[in-house]
This record gives sequence, C-alpha cells and structure tokens, in this order.
Amino acid sequence: VLDSLRDFFRQCSKDGRPEAAFQAVQLRNGGTPVPYVSVPATGLSLGMPYVCLRVPTGGGKTLLACHAAGLAMSELLHTERAVVLWLVPSNTILDQTADALRDPRHPYRRALEVACGAVEVVTIEEALRLSRAMVEGQTVVIVATIQSFRAEDTTGRKVYAQNGTFAEHLLNVPADRLADLLPDADAKPKPSLVNVLRLRRPIVIVDEAHNARTDLSFATLGNVLPSCIVEFTATPVREGAHLSNVLHRASAAELKAADMIKLPLRVITRHPSQRDQLLAEAITLRADLEKLAAAEAQQTGEYLRPILLLQAERVDACEPLRDRLVSDFGIAKDAVKISVGSLDELPGADEIKSAKCPVRFIITVQKLREGWDCPFAYVLCSLKETRSATAIEQIVGRILRLPEACAKQHPDLNCAYAFSVSHSIGEVLAELREALESNGFTTAEAERLIIPVQGVLPLGAQPRTIQVAAAEIDTARAQAVALEGKVRIDAVTGEITVLVPLDARETATLT
Repeated sequence: VLDSLRDFFRQCSKDGRPEAAFQAVQLRNGGTPVPYVSVPATGLSLGMPYVCLRVPTGGGKTLLACHAAGLAMSELLHTERAVVLWLVPSNTILDQTADALRDPRHPYRRALEVACGAVEVVTIEEALRLSRAMVEGQTVVIVATIQSFRAEDTTGRKVYAQNGTFAEHLLNVPADRLADLLPDADAKPKPSLVNVLRLRRPIVIVDEAHNARTDLSFATLGNVLPSCIVEFTATPVREGAHLSNVLHRASAAELKAADMIKLPLRVITRHPSQRDQLLAEAITLRADLEKLAAAEAQQTGEYLRPILLLQAERVDACEPLRDRLVSDFGIAKDAVKISVGSLDELPGADEIKSAKCPVRFIITVQKLREGWDCPFAYVLCSLKETRSATAIEQIVGRILRLPEACAKQHPDLNCAYAFSVSHSIGEVLAELREALESNGFTTAEAERLIIPVQGVLPLGAQPRTIQVAAAEIDTARAQAVALEGKVRIDAVTGEITVLVPLDARETATLT
C-alpha cells in the first residue's frame, strides 16, 4: 500500500499530473487503469493529488495513515515539517486517535515520529491556540472531525473567526500567496485558523472516507486549500457524484497471509425454536476455545482470552440475558458486560487484554462502542430473529482481528465463529456475506471465506474439495443442490467443495 502511495507522490512531484501518476501505479500493480476523478470543489485544484487506499477491516489503516503523512512530506512536498489535518468520522474516534497519536508508547505515535520526525498532536480546540513557533518548529497534526470545519458548527465558527493568536502567522506573507487567504472587513488577510491552514497547505488524511462524500464535505475540504488528500476506507464509494480514486486495494487474502485476521468465518445456524440450544453451543464453544488458548500459552507464552459477543433481541433483553448467563450457566457476573445505548460497560482496549480482566462475554443489540477493536473477540452469537443487515455488519468486523497479528499453533484459534437464529441458513449466509463486504472484502472473498457448519461445531474440521469433469455437473441444478450453503459447486472448473459433513440424504442429492 505504501509503495503504491510513494510511487504516486514521486510522479506527481515530477510532473504535477496526478491523473498520469494514478494510472501508472495501477498499471505497475497489474490492474486495468480507470479514469482519475478530480475533486469538484473550490480550493481543490486539478493538480492536487487525491487518492484513496482501500484496506479491509483489521488491515491497520491508522498505522498506514501515520506513514502516509510522512510520504506526503518527503516525496511530494520535499519538506522536513508540515501541517497534517487528520479527519475522523466522530468525536469518539477523535478522542481515541488523538490519545494514541500522543502516547509515546503507542505504535501509532512511534510510526508517526519515524515518518515525520518531531511531531506535535493537537485537537481542533487546541489548534485555536497554535503559535507560529510551534508550527514552524515541527510537524503539527491536527485531529478533527470534518464537522469542525463547517461554518454552521460551533467549533467551525471559531475556525473561521478572527483570532488574535494567528496575527503573527500572517506577518510577511509572500505576495504571491495573499490571494489564497480569506480577507477581513478591511480587505487584509483575516487572522484565523482557516487562513493559517490555507497558508500552510495541509496534508489531509481522511479516515473512514466513505462517511465524507457529500458536496458539503468536499467544499469543506476545499476551504483549507490542501496540498493533497489521502483517504482510507474499507469500502470506497463506487457510484454517485463523488467517486474515490482507489490507488491500491489490499485483499482479504493478503491480510490472512500476514496473519492479521481470523479466517475462515465458521457459521452455525439454528431454528428460532432452538434459540436456547444455540446459546448453549456458543457458550460451550467459547469455553473450548479458552482451553485451546491456555494450551497455546503454555507453548508460546502468549496470553489469550476468547470473548463471546452476544447480540440480544432488544435493549430491554440485555440485563435479563446477563442474569440468565449467571443463573443458568454459572457464569460470574463480572465476566459479562453490556454495551447498549447509554449503558456502556466496555473496558478499554488495553484493560481488556490484561490477564487480570475477567470479561468473557459482551452483550449488545445494534453495535458496540465506536473504535472498540479487541482481537480477543472470537465468537458472535446473534439471538435476533428479525434481522437487520446494518446491525450485524456493525458487529461482524469485531471478531475478525487476529490477536498479536500472528498465527496460532492451533488452527481453531485462527478462525472466527458466528452463531445465528434463522429459519434459513441461506439467509444468514447472505447476510454475513454482506457484512464482510461492508468490512472491505470482495464478493468473491466473502463467498469463499464463510463456512457453514452442520450439527455441533467440529473444532478442527476442514472443507474437502473434489474435482470432477465440468460436463458431469448439471449447471441448471447446481445452485439448487448447494444444500443451503453446505456445498459449494463451481460448474465451470468442476470443483465441488463439501464444507461440512453430509448425511446420506444430502449425499444422494449431491450425487
């Protein structure tokens, strides 16, 4: 990903033609070049580099963004320091990102310093007090939401308002830059934060860029006269008025090969009348995984405590579900936390990875806290019969990260697990495929990486593929014979993959 970005910036630096650089990198990566789309907004010039890097959930987008800022400085701007405007989708993510980028022990901060040298990280409120000496002495990273730069927002009004702090920034502005600055009532450049940014031509990093696709969002970006825009997302916009220029696409296969994500996703479905059985099976599986994790720790020294995410039917069902886990299954109450609405008992990422933390179950309904990405989450059990693709999409991504980004010796600790209530396994598989696609997987990857399981989940079971002549497969019946996802049939290649053991009737239907 970073090699592609480096090549793109280098060529842009040489000839100022991002469209040519964009297509050259695509050709170098073996892809078919697609047209480069300039951003249609005042302040965003045709020659301003604007690209998107597509990285699936679990691929380390924030770490990549730290290095991307450094590449923009060294390869495009050829400067030792710059202003970086780092835009995030929400205040929750803002707090988490700013804290991580400030923490000298955090890998994000270390990556930022390696890439950019001396760095000062500030929020938008702190940026309203930036001195000229601070901006000129090191790279300044301003972490903000895009809403902070909208004039109708309270903070946005401060961004555009006159502020005496910035008078020193506008002393001795080169004559050829005066036209770039917004004027005050006396026609002189207004001392404001937005004018300081326009003067410095910030490097703009957009996290979760699919959330910033409106005309207003692009106009807002144009207001700061960026030197370049680099977007990061798992799901680039593929249609509409504002398409992303996807420079590089990381695949799920690459993430799996790098031991960054748990795959495949094994799926167990039960009829609504068997909801209690499903819950018991999910609890048992989590316990079995913890036994494997204990054995793993004896061999490798890595501490791992598998967590089960429970999706309750309704908000008012969360507390009764916790009571039931305690009374019917003998689970300690402090091992179960609830995250729903205003009730958020989730521990922080560092706390939950501690061996002293008792949490093994987390109950939610629609989604977990934004930015809560704990690789200990292994199992999802959805007890909701009335399904919402959006709700399960929010949660599936939470069980995909592989702890420590290293393969475990026991193969079952390299997989993720989903239990679901439904009348049809086909519906569940379709829903989970959509969920994986929303986390940055291609349709083909999502199809291939979900394995439905028949009966009790057999830890250690692997799919079995047989090869027959393509002519032996009745193409018209192949889809119907797929036995609700238990078998995958490729009528073109003649490959038949049996994902789970079949009974006599199913075997007869297949043959």
